[in-house]
Amino acid sequence: MWWIIGAAAAAAVGMAAWMVVEAYRCRVIREEVHLTRLPLSFDGLRLLFISDIHRRTIPERLVNAILEAGGADLVCIGGDLKEGGVPLERSRANVRMLSRIGPVYAVYGNHDYDEPRGPLDALLREEGVRPLVNEFIMLSRPDGSHIKLCGLDDPITGRARLAQALHKGQGNGEAPFTLLLSHDPNILSRLKGADVDLILAGHTHGGQITLPIYGPLLRSPEILTYLSGWHEAVNEQTSLTTRLYVSTGFGTSKLPIRFGAPAESKLFILRSADHPGA
Repeated sequence: MWWIIGAAAAAAVGMAAWMVVEAYRCRVIREEVHLTRLPLSFDGLRLLFISDIHRRTIPERLVNAILEAGGADLVCIGGDLKEGGVPLERSRANVRMLSRIGPVYAVYGNHDYDEPRGPLDALLREEGVRPLVNEFIMLSRPDGSHIKLCGLDDPITGRARLAQALHKGQGNGEAPFTLLLSHDPNILSRLKGADVDLILAGHTHGGQITLPIYGPLLRSPEILTYLSGWHEAVNEQTSLTTRLYVSTGFGTSKLPIRFGAPAESKLFILRSADHPGA
């Protein structure tokens, strides 16, 4: 009888230890993404996507791993850079780490509004990070080609203005290749015919605790529909397929534990349909 209790206790301790290990993983997942409308001049663009940092500190080993993997041309933060109670100086240290990789752009998530956003916004701008709050910028190449990088303010707290974030700004011609950052992946269902090529989102944490067969313990509509990984939708008017990637996130919510949804950062290499090897 006692050996059964001892074995169960040991298994519980081992499980708890593994859940902490998964929460503090520093995985850099590299993936090539082929995109039909990406201009050839942007073929090979390297983009680091990291979301849901929350209370976690970005370690130097993560930055070194990304640099050793070839680095990135830009870094995109998918919201929840912090949460209530996280010291601003921790967020400053985190964005300084990310800035060593490349130019940093960010959108806000629901937990970035746990406290007034003003001090965080000021910090980001002081550190050279560009918050994209229902707005876009154009990334250009010397040959005149360009892509649009859009950032949506947090949809969960009702601050998203999709039409404003996607505003063409390029006349009445075909919309340029468009990359949208949104904390909430559910934005895919709200595009309403907008031509968006790629969406990068977070928020779900991959369920954070995801059990075999049963799935995630948390069962919100966003988690059940957009748990993690790739999703897509087709614009019936233009036949453009919008691809959505949902990150499992880098930090955790509530407790610093994970199961079946290890922490990640994602290094995307964007590929054009006109790439010779496509």
